[in-house]
Parts: sequence; structure tokens; C-alpha cells
Amino acid sequence: MKAKQHDDTTVPWRGKEPAAVVLDELEVRPASADEMARVSALLDEEHYLGAGRPVGRTLVQIVHHRGRWAAILVWGPAAMKLIDRDEWIGWTQRQRAERLGLVVQNRRFLVLAATRMPNLASRAMGLALRNLPGHWEQAHGYRPLLAETFTDIESFEGTCYKASNWEPCGLTKGFERRHRADFYREHRRPKKLWLKTLSRNTRVILRGMDLPAAYQAGCDLQTAERALPLKKAHVESLREVLREVPDPRAGNRSWPISTLLTLICMGLLAGRKNLAAIHRYGQFLTPQQRAWLNFPPNLKGRPGRRAPSYKALYNLLGLLDPNLLADTLNGWLAAHHGTLPRALALDGKYIRDLLLTLALSEHESGAPVAVTIASKEPKSEASKTEGEITAAKRLYPTVNLRNAVVTGDALHCERESMQLVVENDGDFFFQVKGDQPTALAEAERVAAAGSPLLPATPRIADTVG
Repeated sequence: MKAKQHDDTTVPWRGKEPAAVVLDELEVRPASADEMARVSALLDEEHYLGAGRPVGRTLVQIVHHRGRWAAILVWGPAAMKLIDRDEWIGWTQRQRAERLGLVVQNRRFLVLAATRMPNLASRAMGLALRNLPGHWEQAHGYRPLLAETFTDIESFEGTCYKASNWEPCGLTKGFERRHRADFYREHRRPKKLWLKTLSRNTRVILRGMDLPAAYQAGCDLQTAERALPLKKAHVESLREVLREVPDPRAGNRSWPISTLLTLICMGLLAGRKNLAAIHRYGQFLTPQQRAWLNFPPNLKGRPGRRAPSYKALYNLLGLLDPNLLADTLNGWLAAHHGTLPRALALDGKYIRDLLLTLALSEHESGAPVAVTIASKEPKSEASKTEGEITAAKRLYPTVNLRNAVVTGDALHCERESMQLVVENDGDFFFQVKGDQPTALAEAERVAAAGSPLLPATPRIADTVG
């Protein structure tokens, strides 16, 4: 009969004298290939779940006490979706799909029966966690940011996880992942979820707009390509709002305007920079995502839902009044976004040669706060200066910038733009380049004096607010 997983100090001491035990002599190292057969045998013999089979990236740590094996920890890939974990992190669906590899799961933790002693479980776990980022980097080329694990609430209290500063984060729904024929199966035994940060900036990095280069080796960009930037409720809400945009098309309308516009918006929010990329994005959406966007059924009885053609998207954008679309999007963003973040970034994208979209977005998530649209090819003499700078000047007065810092590249480093941000209760931080030699020289002079922030002198105010 297999012994249940040791939880912590609740197992009585079987030695002669607890005081003689020196736990400071613990050490941990990754298991070698030659040791894996022994690891599997011990897990099969003593762990109530057995050894299991390795899936994806795996790491086995062995804790030693005075040269003897004392504990075994097996780490592997994180669960694909956990509502409580994902809400705790605060990342978007695209970020989760892209950065899930930066989360590792403690799949097995066994304190060997022959070496059990008071406090060994929590001390071994703490030691393993301190070395986990380095060991994982040695094996897989990058450092993870978060660890997760589960305990059976019917069998264990999770004492060793509490003692090693894991954070309890709710219960699972009582399902387990199975083979392809039966992907998820309900077992009706919810597990307690535990999370442990492996960096002081875990949440900031995982939900940040730009991922540091040191962690990019843990990303799965191919899976992230098909992730929607919004949750189901927001997608469906946006689709309902876009139904109110007047449809400029005549004749046969096999594609609802709300479906086409929602796909275009999803593509832009997911970082697609042209209409061809948006079209490809729609082709790779899952059946569930296609249903959220209300893609129609395939023709001739074929299963699934068909994605819009490039021609359908192109023809709609060629006839659409872009200002009506921008006004509709801004109303929806205002209703769902809540208070503005501290830092907002200006980002312009062209859709083919038809439209230039300019978004004011959150730094951390990339979620837009407001958008405006300008024509890339001016239609009249009066609109000859319309472009990203002019569009930005129209955008600032439409957003409450109180307690926000607007950032932008050197294109926006000019007096009128800065004045509009300040008049709308915001602050700004714009880049300076060599095409503004006076401002650049003054900025370099002040920076050389040792000040981390540039003062708002009359000359510097043209550069940084």
C-alpha cells in the first residue's frame, strides 16, 4: 500500500531524538538522467499518485540530508486555464497563451519515509523554491516567474505550503484533463490552488505590455497567435455595440457588419498591423472563438464556422465611415474600462492604405482607452496635414487624463501636443532625437548633472513634462 504524501510536521518522529537532527545540512540539486529510474520507483512506491508520466518541460529536484535522499520534487507545465490564478495575475487571454511557460507546476512532492523528521517538508520545499529558478534556467534556458500546485482538501491541510509562504488562491472546479477523446472529465473532488511568486515583480512582468528579453525563451508565440485579447463577455458586448454602426454595403450581405468589425477590432487589439494580418488572424481562431464572434456556419453542410474572406473585410472598410466606428468604440471603451491607468502610450497602425488608427493604450496590458482614425491619403486640401500628430491632438481632449502619464515617440515631441495633454490634467514623457538639437542638448546637460528627472524649465518643458 502506498504511503500518502507527507504534509509536514504532523507525521510523528520515528528517530531517537529530534534535537539531534541538523536540517541546516540540507542541499538540493537537479536529478541526473541516471537517477530518474530511482526517482520513478520511489514515487510509484511511496506517493499516493504514483510517478505519472512526464509532459512538456520537466525538472526533478532531489533534496539531500547528510548525503541521503530526503525528498523529491517534480516540476512541470502549468495548467492551461485556472480562473483564480488568471485573475490573481491579471493578464489578458493573449498574455496567458503567450506566457504560460513562465509558470511551473509542482506535480509531485514526496518526503521519503526513511528520512522523515520534524519540519523536513517545509524546509525542503523552501530550499527547493529558492533554487528552482536557477535549476529551471539550467535545464530550459530561462527563469520561471510563478509556481503553482494543488492539494486535496479531503486528505491534506497543506501545512508545508503555508510554512514556505505559498498563497492559497481558491478551489478548482473539480475537473481533470484527459486524452483527446475525453478532453476534460469531472471527478468532483475540488483541489486547493496554491501560488508562489519566484520574483518580486512576478505580476508586473506577466501582465506587462512588453516582456523582458530574459523571459522570452519561455514564451509560446505560436499559441498566442490565436488568442483573443478580450474575454467572452467583452467580445459579445462589443459585437452587440457594433451592430449599431450603419452598414454602408448594398445588396447581398452574407457577413453581418458586427461580425466583420468585431474581427477587425480583435485583430488590432491583438497587435495585427495590416488587413492581411487581421484576415489571417481570423482564419486561425478556434471554433469556440468563432462562435463568440458569430461567424456563420460553413456552406454545403460542412462542420464548423467559416472565417471572413479578405475581400469581405476590404470592401467594408472601403465604404465605412471611420469616424462613426471610432465614436462607437470610444463609447464602448468608456463604459467598460473604468478609471484610466497611470501610464498611457500612443500607438498608430495602418490598415492597408485605407485607415490610420491611433490608440491611447495602457502600458501594462496594451488595452486601449480611446481611439481615433485618420485618413492616410488626404481627400482634400483642408486635410493635407491629417496624420498621427494631428489625430493625436484630436484625441487628447476626448480623454480624462487626470493622474495619467502619456508617453510617445519623438514624433509627438512638439509644443502644441504637450500643451493639450497638460490642459487635460495629464503629464507626458516624450522621446527626444537629434532632429531637435536644442532640446536634446539641454536634456543631456541636465541629465549629466545627476538628476533622474528633468525639471520643468521653459526650455525643457518643450521636451519632457
